[in-house]
Amino acid sequence: MNVALRVLLLIWVLGYLVASCAPILNGHLVLGTLALFGGLIFFIPWVIGIVVIAFLIQATNPPRR
Repeated sequence: MNVALRVLLLIWVLGYLVASCAPILNGHLVLGTLALFGGLIFFIPWVIGIVVIAFLIQATNPPRR
């Protein structure tokens, strides 16, 4: 379960960055501007998602011996 949560966290972080930055990096100014504003709107839920997934990773971590 822990490994699956770590993969989910990686997808969550990289997916947001790709979705908000890829159009402007490809040279589409209009799509890039829309994606940038969409990225700003979804920034807080993205950060909350990171915190929740990180907490779940810590909660499912096996105890150290």
